[in-house]
Amino acid sequence: MSGVSVLLTTEGTYPYSGGGVSTWCDTLIRNTPDVRYTLLPLMMNPHVERRYTPPTNVRRVLPVPLWGIEEPSEFITDVPFARLYERAHNTPRAAIEAEFLPIFRRFLDAVMRADPDCDVVGRALVDMEEYFRRRDYNKTLKSPEVWDAFVAIMEKHGEPTLFDLTECLRWLYHFLIVLNVRVPRVSVTHSTAAAFCGIPCITSKIRDGVPFILTEHGVYLREQNLFLSRFRRLYFAKDFLLSLITAIVRTNYRFADVVAPVCHYNTRWEIAHGTPRDKIQVIYNGVDPDRFSPAPKPPGPLHVVATARIDRLKDIETFLRVAARIGRGVRFSIYGAVTDEKYYRECLALRRELGVDVTMGEALDDVVSAYRGADVVLLTSISEAFPFSVIEAMSCGRAVVASDVGGVREALDGCGVVVRPRDVDTFAAEVQRLLDDPALREKLATRARAKVIEQFRIDESVAAYLNLYRDLGGATGASPVEATA
Repeated sequence: MSGVSVLLTTEGTYPYSGGGVSTWCDTLIRNTPDVRYTLLPLMMNPHVERRYTPPTNVRRVLPVPLWGIEEPSEFITDVPFARLYERAHNTPRAAIEAEFLPIFRRFLDAVMRADPDCDVVGRALVDMEEYFRRRDYNKTLKSPEVWDAFVAIMEKHGEPTLFDLTECLRWLYHFLIVLNVRVPRVSVTHSTAAAFCGIPCITSKIRDGVPFILTEHGVYLREQNLFLSRFRRLYFAKDFLLSLITAIVRTNYRFADVVAPVCHYNTRWEIAHGTPRDKIQVIYNGVDPDRFSPAPKPPGPLHVVATARIDRLKDIETFLRVAARIGRGVRFSIYGAVTDEKYYRECLALRRELGVDVTMGEALDDVVSAYRGADVVLLTSISEAFPFSVIEAMSCGRAVVASDVGGVREALDGCGVVVRPRDVDTFAAEVQRLLDDPALREKLATRARAKVIEQFRIDESVAAYLNLYRDLGGATGASPVEATA
């Protein structure tokens, strides 16, 4: 693997927050010490603290805060201030009109089509990226010329209010900030989502022919639809944002050399949105069965455990309602950080209303001990990819009851219980059945452990990515330019 360099792009995850994608990133990087990585994480704001310290084979981190900055060039560290100052003064209105607006119009017209034109979107992203190497991002996108062009195009697609127009252009301004980044030349690019973090991979592929791997954990488009469905207003703005997200997702699929979802469930979405079957290669997440190993449960009451962050997608409310149905004599615990404070307060209120004693709201450093302390591991999410919490619990030899979402059924088939999301009655009945039957718990746990060893080992997962890096990275004739630490 000598000489292979990889640009690994993330969005809202590694190295700034926990969760399954961050676990996957850290595991992949640490288990491929001969690969030189440049990280490009998209983050909510510049004040987020790192949750992970990347290992030494990460030669450079290029953080891109999308919000909370006055001037996008603030985070560009490899361009002298004098050059940035000159760029700002070298962005006259005539240049915006002559150079940027034709690209901008092509981009928006392609995005707003019922069937987005991914080739046009991709080429426009490259052209905008090259424009922003010469001209100022902030001055361009906040110019009257861009506003007028944006309004004219949006009014062809509906009757937006002034608030709609302002909100839509504001979103576009922030989500395209990644175009302002100067990405180093590498052997391979690797995006962790079919999302805005994939834009540098798309532009590197189109401009320089750099091979592009796309690993899809959760289905980004599905999760954004779930998120936006909670908003009952801003109909035009929601439609615009969904059109933009759909175009970016499909353009990721279009230009990736290999789409590597973490479960077969994801492939249905990828194929439905234009990905040829022959470029899809499923690579399951894996765990270390020596670390996540069985051990006797400490003495104490029956214990139902979840290892999940406090987030709406994890549907903590269903977990609390299951605890209320099962009642006294059984201990319930949720180990995971709070990522949505408003939702956490709602869950605390529901806990009081139900009168249940459920431990929640704190992450646990030793997650193995959490699984070993459980009789049943319960996952109530409404959206997942191929969750580590399930295969970690399986590897620790614990019986699992989980929502039938994403690749959960693929993991638990023959060795666990899957339940329709939000079906509190069935969740409670299945958990109670396992609590009442130690022999059944043991049988499922033994099968689960064996399945992990056979199909979901971390060494096999890492080897699959190394093979892709080797095969694709050796295919480009470009000599990678290594970023300095």
